[in-house]
Amino acid sequence: MKQVAVLGCGAWATAIARLIAQNIKDSSEFMDTVMMYVYNEKYEGESLADSINRLHVNSLYFPGFKLPENLVASTDLKDIVSRSDILAIAYPAKFVPWLMERVQRYIVPTSYFISFCKGVVLDYDETCLRLVSDIVREKTGRPCLAVIGATTALEVAWQHYTEATIGSTDPELAEQTKRLLQTSYFRLVISPDAVGVELCGALKHVVAIAAGIADGLAVGDNTKAAVLRLGFWEMFQLMKELFPDRGIQELTLEQSCGMAELFVCMSHRSNRPPALGSDMDLMNMLLGRQLTTDRRNSVEDSSLSNAKIRSVCINGSEYADMINKILQQRKRVAQYPLFTAVHLLCHHKMHPNQFIDRLRSHPVHQ
Repeated sequence: MKQVAVLGCGAWATAIARLIAQNIKDSSEFMDTVMMYVYNEKYEGESLADSINRLHVNSLYFPGFKLPENLVASTDLKDIVSRSDILAIAYPAKFVPWLMERVQRYIVPTSYFISFCKGVVLDYDETCLRLVSDIVREKTGRPCLAVIGATTALEVAWQHYTEATIGSTDPELAEQTKRLLQTSYFRLVISPDAVGVELCGALKHVVAIAAGIADGLAVGDNTKAAVLRLGFWEMFQLMKELFPDRGIQELTLEQSCGMAELFVCMSHRSNRPPALGSDMDLMNMLLGRQLTTDRRNSVEDSSLSNAKIRSVCINGSEYADMINKILQQRKRVAQYPLFTAVHLLCHHKMHPNQFIDRLRSHPVHQ
């Protein structure tokens, strides 16, 4: 029987750990207890791990949701990793290299990882995007699948019908992951395009800013739909350009990891900052809206003011910056006017009213 552990204790990590613990009770394939690695921090004077185990609630990052008694929190990373066959990673992607450095010496030789990270690692030394799965494999020598989709911790915990995509080149591990995660409300589709699945979860953060810019300009639904479609098109072109020999498939963008994620950007109207556990892409949308106002500040002084939200939110402007550097090196900026415009607006190098004009001469219309 396989021992499962979740590395992370934020809202998304807790929702995933809760789902798994509920799903594998009385399983003949998985051990009944799910372990959750909790960073050594305090909640109201008590170790957060002790608080979770005593109250069966993550009061700091995911309050209001009762956790199963077979979910056990611990700060002992060595003990968790050395006993686990399946390790689910639910950390912000930027912390994955640090995490892998800490776990690599304790890993079970037959174990594998499942990444729930909606992002990539920005490598400023090499000026490139690095996949979480690639970093895991390089550091540990073990396989790493990706599970990405239009998913929020709150709605998974509320058991709202949700879809996600499993990206894996190993059919056997993908099927086992599906058995581990799939419930009546959390449904999964397997894609062999593992790289495409991961990249969808990362590049859409830039498109979310573009959607917010369209909202801020009050250009209407027709134009916003066009902005999202062009963003979708540029995402696919970038995926092929940045990872040309990794089997990127256009069909991947039609899965929950692609199209469904962007649909959330199309439908959201509120200007309220997202709560912990909700869709952090909404913060990138708010950033885009703010960039169109007379009161716009620097990206650093934007709506990302809540410390807890800032710690888990992926700032799409950082992705836009890195992608722009890569495109500058390759002399390919003109082929990606939407991603370029987002970068320029984030640094106030372009007036917001020029945003739509840049798209009128988009290469896709030539």
